[in-house]
Amino acid sequence: MNACNRVAFGLVAGAGDVGVKLAAWQYCYGGTSSPSEFADVNSFKHLLCSMNAFIPTCWTGIPFENARRAYYADKSWPVELRRGYTSPLNALFRIPFEEGPSYLFKGGFPIWTSSYVFWTTFCTFYSWLKNKGFFFWTYQDFSYNWVKTIFMTFSFAWASILAYPLYFTRTMVDLWPKERGGHCTWNNSYRQCAKWMILNMDTLYFNFLAGYTQWLRRYGISYFIALWVADNLGMFSNVSEPHLSIESMSAISAESV
Repeated sequence: MNACNRVAFGLVAGAGDVGVKLAAWQYCYGGTSSPSEFADVNSFKHLLCSMNAFIPTCWTGIPFENARRAYYADKSWPVELRRGYTSPLNALFRIPFEEGPSYLFKGGFPIWTSSYVFWTTFCTFYSWLKNKGFFFWTYQDFSYNWVKTIFMTFSFAWASILAYPLYFTRTMVDLWPKERGGHCTWNNSYRQCAKWMILNMDTLYFNFLAGYTQWLRRYGISYFIALWVADNLGMFSNVSEPHLSIESMSAISAESV
């Protein structure tokens, strides 16, 4: 796959997955009300807005992931059995007509569960920290970008570490060695695998992070950049007038606090 195909697929996947999620988040959180000069006392709002935004949109990455996997899997098959996909984007457009639309959503449990946990955790933590820690750059003269880096890194780390094991269930079911006789421990069920994982999380958690750095290279870095830009665009502020937003509020204009 050449660079042009990679860029094209990345843009389409980014708009259809991350773009939709951030739009839903902005719609839910941006439509709420908060004081303009001091931290919001309603801490549950951040979690409720995250849940409302990502429960309906946590599935948006499934078609793109399956199209990418179908493209690479097609290259490994014998020539006479190949579909002849020229790129993941080509697979994304052809599969609904050749295999049926439902094909793009097969095996989506690990993707939508991990996506829901990641985006809900990140947006809850980061919006809460940003709202409660506004005094660092408003009164203490700390650089907003430095504080933002710390808050985003903390939120991203927790979100990705909590979400990745659910994504890893796909590897466990599809690629881990089977029991004697070819029997799958979880009956080829991602849901049963996730249930088993949660029950054994206390002793085996770090084993479920195998391949985490690969996930960071493929998705994590682009997620972090998208979230950084989203914050620059005001998507983590629910104040309609930008001059009243706590991240741009100066100590002089906030003397009433």
